[in-house]
Amino acid sequence: MNEQASGLIDIIEPAVPVAAEAGSWPWIAAAIVLALLLLAGLLLLWKKKWPAYRALKHLRKLHRQIIAGLIPLPDGLVLLTQELRHGLKLSQQLPKQAPDIFVQQDKQLWQAFVQQLDKLRYQPGAALTVAQLYPIVSQIEIWLRRYCR
Repeated sequence: MNEQASGLIDIIEPAVPVAAEAGSWPWIAAAIVLALLLLAGLLLLWKKKWPAYRALKHLRKLHRQIIAGLIPLPDGLVLLTQELRHGLKLSQQLPKQAPDIFVQQDKQLWQAFVQQLDKLRYQPGAALTVAQLYPIVSQIEIWLRRYCR
């Protein structure tokens, strides 16, 4: 044979592709089951946390509008308390007694909170300022995160 042609003989043929083994179906089934469980978990989390997310988003929007002066302070305070009431699914007015789902520490804070709101809303001569809204909004956010259903 010619020396030039002998160089072509050393070419290595490509390897045969590896066929899928018949034993890989349990892994595929396990991956599908895991994906379904993950999807179900995300759906349950979304269902549980979606009302809280919406309530917090609306609360922050109201707070920004009050700070910007688009909503007067007394009306804004009423709207903030209504958002808390809707988020916690309470009766028409904020009760003096804390909701049953609250832990003991929050039940004590609730009574002081409602008294403070009543003082700011109904007491004559009580001047409401934007600075007084920050602790109120912060406390409402905490309760909505913890207890919104």
